Amino acid sequence: MIEHKDFSFHPCDPAQTDWTETLFMIFSVPHAGISGNLYTLARPNLGICHSSIEIHKGICLEPWKIHHNDAQMHLACPKDFSDFSLANGLTFKAHSARDFHFTYESLDGNCALDLSFKAVCDPFDPHDPEQNPMIGGAQVAGYDGWNNGHMEGKGRITGWLNLRGKSYEVDCIDGMDKSWGARRDWGNKGATWVQVSLGEDLNAFMVFGLRFENKEVVYGPFNYGFVSVNGERRPLVKATMRAVRTAMLVMRAEVRFEDDRGEVYEAVGTTVAAAPWYNFNPSSAAFQTLMRWESGAKVGYSHIADFAGLGYLSEGMADLHDL
Repeated sequence: MIEHKDFSFHPCDPAQTDWTETLFMIFSVPHAGISGNLYTLARPNLGICHSSIEIHKGICLEPWKIHHNDAQMHLACPKDFSDFSLANGLTFKAHSARDFHFTYESLDGNCALDLSFKAVCDPFDPHDPEQNPMIGGAQVAGYDGWNNGHMEGKGRITGWLNLRGKSYEVDCIDGMDKSWGARRDWGNKGATWVQVSLGEDLNAFMVFGLRFENKEVVYGPFNYGFVSVNGERRPLVKATMRAVRTAMLVMRAEVRFEDDRGEVYEAVGTTVAAAPWYNFNPSSAAFQTLMRWESGAKVGYSHIADFAGLGYLSEGMADLHDL
C-alpha cells in the first residue's frame, strides 16, 4: 500500500550509488492546446539530482519548437524528497499520499506555475498483489524505474500557469508517478505510459511495452493498469492500444481495456498537443501527446507518453544496414 512516507527517500545502502528516486506529474490546459510536465530524478547517495520542466503548445514536431524547456543536471539533491526546493526554481510538498503541491519560477522569468494535485482514487502500487492481479506480468522489459518501487496516481490538477507573459487557469485530470530503487539508465528499453480521462467519473491508466517492427511502433505486452469509476479504483486484467503517428508522435489512438469484474471499456483519442521531450533523462526520449478522448458521450483530456531509450530508438529506427 502506498503511504505518505513513500514520497520521502526510501532506506537504502549508502554505498549503492545507482539508487534512484523520481517524481513526475503531467498537466494540461486543453482549450489552449497546452501540455506540460514536471520531472525530478534524484540520486541521494551521490548528492545530486536532475530536473526537467517542459511545456509546449499545439503540435511541435521538433524539440526546438517547444515553448519552455528547462532541464538542469547535477543540482544539489534535497534532504527530503517529500518537501523540497531546487535551485532551478521548482518546489514540491506532499501533504499526504493523495494531496501535494508544486510551484515553479524559471530563472529567466519566462515561466511560473502553482499547481495542486488531489487524487480522484487511491494511489496504485503495481507490485502489491492485492491491487494488481497482473503482478506476474508487471515487469516492464528493461525498465528498472517501473520494476522496482513504484506508484501511479490519478488526480485533479488545479492552479495557474504563466507562460511568456500569458496566464492560464489549470484544471485537468491527469497522472503522476513516483519510483524508487536501483536503476541503470543506458537507453536499452521502451514502454508507454497511457492516461485516459473521460470526465469526472471515468479515468484509466495503462502501461504497455513498446517495440519496433519495420520502423513502426507496436504496443505490447500490456503490463498493468487500473480504471477509476466514481472514485473506486479497479485493476485492469486486459488492455490493447493501437496508434497512428507522425515523427514518432501519436496523432490518433484506440484503446480497449477490461477490469477484474469483466467490465470492458473502449476509447478513441485524437491529438491536441504533442512534442518530443529529449532531455528528461540523457539516456532516453519521451514522445508526449495530449489527447482528446471520446467514448460514447463521454469526453476528456489526458496524455500518452511513449518512452524509448536513445539506443533502443537507433536499433528500431536507424538505417543500420547502411553501415
